[in-house]
Amino acid sequence: MFVRLIEVLAYTGIIAAMLAVSIAIFTFLFLDSGINYILLVLIFCGTLVIYNLDHLKDINSDRTTNPLRVNFIIKNKRLIYLITGLSMFLSILAVYYLGIKLIPIIVVPFFLGLIHRIIKNSPLVSAIYITLSWLMITVYLPAFLTDNPKEIIILSIVVGIFLFCNAYASSIRQKFYAKKYARYLLYLSLLNLLIIIVLRGSYIGILPASIFTTMALTNYMDDENYELILLDGMQLLGTVLSILFLILIKL
Repeated sequence: MFVRLIEVLAYTGIIAAMLAVSIAIFTFLFLDSGINYILLVLIFCGTLVIYNLDHLKDINSDRTTNPLRVNFIIKNKRLIYLITGLSMFLSILAVYYLGIKLIPIIVVPFFLGLIHRIIKNSPLVSAIYITLSWLMITVYLPAFLTDNPKEIIILSIVVGIFLFCNAYASSIRQKFYAKKYARYLLYLSLLNLLIIIVLRGSYIGILPASIFTTMALTNYMDDENYELILLDGMQLLGTVLSILFLILIKL
């Protein structure tokens, strides 16, 4: 039962969507801003739409790289269609409620997400695209809705590093150089820890997320579930702890 639940959360993109929402919540708290819950609905549902449409389009090409996810999608297409359709409906409602001024910010990563297949063959370009898209939605979009976007550039750098480590580690899976490059990502993640410690202040709040990313990279595996469950799951857990840690810091 527990294994089945984890599969559903991973293969439908729910873990990724929860991670996106968690980073956005952290951004709101970092900026000392009230949390916009409608935006969180948009981030959660929009992530589900992009991930599931991308996975549905790539069923044939993903049979060799992500066979477990492909088998799950084939066996549960009705569930995937239901989640995607409901998420798209709620995303449209959220955009309507938030206002037309957000549409340009939202549309760009959404349509780039739909053409992600084109750049998948270049792991570095793919990882950079994923990182920038996530930063736009989880950091810059919340900052856009607040009147106090202080130090957002520095925050986006430290958040962007641990997002890039995740994205690139996933992109190089099954490449002959995966283990070697994963070690470089581990060094980059350790450097990010040092940067956060030097910055101090509210930036210390993101420390758990960076630590958990580093922990996941210490035992890099060329395994589908490592990417979809362990790596994303560790970042989700770390980001949730970062939210709690930041709340304690600001007390």
